[in-house]
Amino acid sequence: MPVNAQQLDSHLGAAPYDATLRLFFALWPPSALRAKIAQHALLWGFEPPERSTVPDKLHLTVLFMDGVSKSHLQDVVGFGAKIACEAQRFTLQLDRAEIWAKGGIAHLAPSHLPGELTALRVALARAAQKAGIPCDMRPFRPHVTLARGAQASLPPEGFAPILWHAADLCLVRSVLGTGAYALLARWTLPAASSSLS
Repeated sequence: MPVNAQQLDSHLGAAPYDATLRLFFALWPPSALRAKIAQHALLWGFEPPERSTVPDKLHLTVLFMDGVSKSHLQDVVGFGAKIACEAQRFTLQLDRAEIWAKGGIAHLAPSHLPGELTALRVALARAAQKAGIPCDMRPFRPHVTLARGAQASLPPEGFAPILWHAADLCLVRSVLGTGAYALLARWTLPAASSSLS
């Protein structure tokens, strides 16, 4: 899916002087899974001043890249497409409900990290570094943010784990100061090959 800086500015109404981009690779839930996660969020004891994530913005970030030059956008699209074609689909079990003290981030997370997800993160980070693209290299803590500012809230004590059959990888732009997301590209992950005996 080819994209360029001019198309981005036209699509999002970004100012011409906005020379750098905030981008991230993510897993984006299909509508049925998104509805299930949103339904789960109703189990939380959210209290003001929490700010809930709207269902259409629910996602799991694989790699965040800030300050990316628009001239490097096609590089990001290129290595994203290549890595997605070489990756494999996997199943993620969201079975931990927690709130991080910093920012009051209420989220769902997996207690077990699939090897395919780790490999995807590593491959994307290496490709970004090789291309000279700044990216977040902090320890990987995959999660789905349900709300921010939720320090006064309580996660549910028990709930049915949510299974996520990850089948594609997305490249998304986040517009600083607006809260807007724009889906730039989506690639289907290959199904795991099965060997016949």
